[in-house]
Amino acid sequence: MTRIASRIARLGLAGSVMLSMAMPAVSATRPDQPVQAWPAMAGVPVEVLLERAQTLPLSEMAAGDQPYCAADAEIHQTLEHDFAEAPVAGTGPAAIGQDATELWASDQMGTWTLVAPRADGTSCIIASGIGYDAGRDVEVYFHTAGLR
Repeated sequence: MTRIASRIARLGLAGSVMLSMAMPAVSATRPDQPVQAWPAMAGVPVEVLLERAQTLPLSEMAAGDQPYCAADAEIHQTLEHDFAEAPVAGTGPAAIGQDATELWASDQMGTWTLVAPRADGTSCIIASGIGYDAGRDVEVYFHTAGLR
């Protein structure tokens, strides 16, 4: 039971961090909003997080501060339910192989998230931001996060 409670607490913490970062977008979503990004771990560049994502433990087993890593279904459900985000067409490992990242975004909230999928059916959130607009080239979000 303690393990489940710990998992729920970690999910709640991850969700509250992402929500607090998204709050400016909720109150000020507009087409001309500048794109801004934050790494999932303060002080660590997104490029480094992407490299480390393949070897990070799942968040329920993490010993310290790290990006949120969990089963793909859990990551997807959190992004869809809590942030109204969905995968952006034309991104993901097949489309952008060298970076192996997926862009999830919300037209409704103006938020976006970079997810690093792993071969074992899990993923890690490596960056998030505000200023999403479906009319912008997707490369803007990767570039703003520090990839490519």
